[in-house]
Amino acid sequence: MDNEIEIQANHSDEILLSSGKVSHIYGPPKVGKSTLSAVIALELARLDIETLIISTERPIEIRMESMLESNDDYNMDLLNKISTANIFTIDELTDVFSNNLEETSSNFDLIIIDSLTAGYRTQAGPIYLTLLRKTLSAFQSLAINKGQAIVFTNQVASKIETQNDFRPVAATSTRSYSDITIRLTKKFDERRETIFEDSFGEEKTVLEPFTITTAGIEEFHTLFEITVKPNRKFPLPIL
Repeated sequence: MDNEIEIQANHSDEILLSSGKVSHIYGPPKVGKSTLSAVIALELARLDIETLIISTERPIEIRMESMLESNDDYNMDLLNKISTANIFTIDELTDVFSNNLEETSSNFDLIIIDSLTAGYRTQAGPIYLTLLRKTLSAFQSLAINKGQAIVFTNQVASKIETQNDFRPVAATSTRSYSDITIRLTKKFDERRETIFEDSFGEEKTVLEPFTITTAGIEEFHTLFEITVKPNRKFPLPIL
């Protein structure tokens, strides 16, 4: 692990992910959290960035395989830069991050957990909230002490009045342990919006809508720019 990476929104100061920071992406089912995670991993793999993806529900490799088959800019060799693991309980996830991951994760510039709260939602309670916070604390430790970029996705705790009026699971904990919080929402035309929030859940910036296809996110290169530091900046190719 010897790269400093950053993905910034074009025409904005907002950062999607950055080395040394924890990013929290949440939204309702099928809004595109796993697709965004897969696109990030594949785009960084094109720049020789090593990524570890931990799936706690449907393995993300299934989504990446469909993208590899549908997108001419991707090829199977990219998977050599992406390591994957499946963990299905909050107990095991906490154990891995608290006790075993620091040494093995040193080979990766980016760690993605999709989704962090899958196991917690089925076992919610004081004990499991403590385990969740312990895991989040481990994320912060890796980001601060190892300079890694950490991204975790999260589900929705409640749907209040309208289609996009919701909060994340374990909102207080997941927000307070994150440096960056992003809400994905679905518009009525089926496109998605990326909304950057502050630590209190207040909206800061809304990016232009994007479209999800079998090939990934159609507007990813229009919305975001990837930078690898120091002294190396890779322009994103036009799809």
